[in-house]
Amino acid sequence: MTWRTCMTETQRGSHGDEQGLEALYGWLERAGAHHPKLRVIRLPGGERGVFTLADVAQGEVVLRVPRECLLTTGLARSSEIGRLLESHLEAESDELYLAAFLLQEKQREGSFWRPYLETLPASVPHSLLFLEERELQLLQGSAVLEELEARREMLHTQHALLRAHIPGWASLTATEFLWACVVVSSRNFGVKLRGNPVRCLAPLADMLNHKTSPDVHWGLSEDEESFEMVALKALPAGQEIHDSYGAKSNHRFLLHYGFVLEDNEHDELVVHLGIPEGDPWSATKQRLLELSSPSERRRFQSRLPYGHESTQEMFSFLRIACAEAEELSRLSVTPGASGGQVEPLSIANEERVLAALGAACEARLSGFDTSLEEDERLLAEEPSSRSVRNCILMRREEKRLLHAYAERVRTGARLLRKPWPELEQLAAGGGTGGGPLDDYAREGVLKAVRNDPWNRLERAARQGHHFGSVALGPRSKSKGPGR
Repeated sequence: MTWRTCMTETQRGSHGDEQGLEALYGWLERAGAHHPKLRVIRLPGGERGVFTLADVAQGEVVLRVPRECLLTTGLARSSEIGRLLESHLEAESDELYLAAFLLQEKQREGSFWRPYLETLPASVPHSLLFLEERELQLLQGSAVLEELEARREMLHTQHALLRAHIPGWASLTATEFLWACVVVSSRNFGVKLRGNPVRCLAPLADMLNHKTSPDVHWGLSEDEESFEMVALKALPAGQEIHDSYGAKSNHRFLLHYGFVLEDNEHDELVVHLGIPEGDPWSATKQRLLELSSPSERRRFQSRLPYGHESTQEMFSFLRIACAEAEELSRLSVTPGASGGQVEPLSIANEERVLAALGAACEARLSGFDTSLEEDERLLAEEPSSRSVRNCILMRREEKRLLHAYAERVRTGARLLRKPWPELEQLAAGGGTGGGPLDDYAREGVLKAVRNDPWNRLERAARQGHHFGSVALGPRSKSKGPGR
C-alpha cells in the first residue's frame, strides 16, 4: 500500500457537523445498534457531549453497539497491517495495533469504518504531545514532563520502525502517527472477551465526557455480542450524560486525555527516593530493596490516603532505606522480595522517614517557577486558552498535594515527640484531633510508638513482666519522645 497524507481528509470530515453525525447514526443503526434517546451536541468552546433526548430510567440500556461495529485489538491484529506488524516488528502493544489499523482504514477506499473515522476529531491540540514549547514551559517542575518524555521516546521509536519496516509506510509523518496514537489512547475501552482482556474502540460510546461520579456503566453484553451502556440512575431529557474514565491521577488524565481535574481524590504525589548518601548499611539495603545500585532513586506515585497500597509501598521503602542496623535486624518482611508492608519500626526510624519525605517534597516544590499562590491568581484571571489553563491547573494541583504531604510530615513529627501514654489517650478518645491526616496519625505514628523497643519494655514492666538484667534507664535522646 502506498502511503498518502490523511490529514486533509481527516480535517474535512472530523468537525462533528450534523451530516457526519447522521451518517454515523445511520451506519450504527443499519448494523443493529440501539441508541434512540442519545444525540451528540456541540458544547460551548467547540467540544462535543452526548445528551439525552428523552427521560431515561435507572437500569435502562441507553446504548448498544454490535460487535460488528467494535474495533477490537483482535480485529486489528488479524488485519493486513496487523499481520505486517507481527511479522516485521513482532509488535506487542495493543494500542499500536489499533492506531495502525485506524491509519490503514483512512487510506482504504470504501472502508467499512468510514462513517466512524469521519467523526473522529480532526486534531488533538490539547494533548501534551502537540503542545507548543511555550506552553510546555508552563509545566516547569511538574513530574508529568518526565512521563511525557518517556512517551515521546517510545512513540518516536515506534514511528521510525513503521516507516523503516512496513512496506508503503515510509512517508508516514510523525503528526499523522501521533494523531492516531492519541485518538486510541484517549478513546479505547478495556473489556473481557471470552475471559481475555481486550481493548476496543466503541463508536458513539467514546464521545461521552468524563465525570468522577458517572451516569452510566459499560461493558460487553452477557452474550458478548454487543457493547452496552446502562444508566446508573434516572436521567431527565436534555441532560448531558457522562462516563468515568477511571480512578486516574492528573498526570494520566493530562497525558492521555488532555484535561486536568480540580481536587482529584485519585491524584498522586510523585517523588524519587533512595538510600541516604554514605549510609554504612547501603549494601544490605540495596539487596533488601532490590535496587540496581546504592545510589539508585526509585520513582514513587503515591496517593494521600495512608492506607492506599501506593502510599504503603512508599513508606515501607523509606523505613528500610532509613533504618539502622538494629532496626534492619527486626524486619519480618521486605517490600522488594515479598511486596509485604513494612510497619513502623521505631520512633527514631519514623522520624527519619518523615524527614526524608519532607526533604523530597521540598525539593519538588523548589523546582517550580511559581508559587501555589501565584497559580491561584493566574487561574482566577482566566487563562488565554484551555491548554494554558491545563498546564497551570496541573502544577497547582501538584503543589497542593506536595503541601498536604509536607503538612503530614510536620504533624507526624510533632506527634512522635509526645509521650506514648498521651498518644494512647488520644487514640482511645477517637483519634488525634481529626482531619485528613488522621489516618497516618493512627496507623503510622501510633504504631511507631507502640513498636518502639523502649516503649515495649516500659509497657511490659508496668504490667509486671521481667526481662532479666535489662535496665529501663533514661531513654537516649535519639530514641524519641519523653523530652
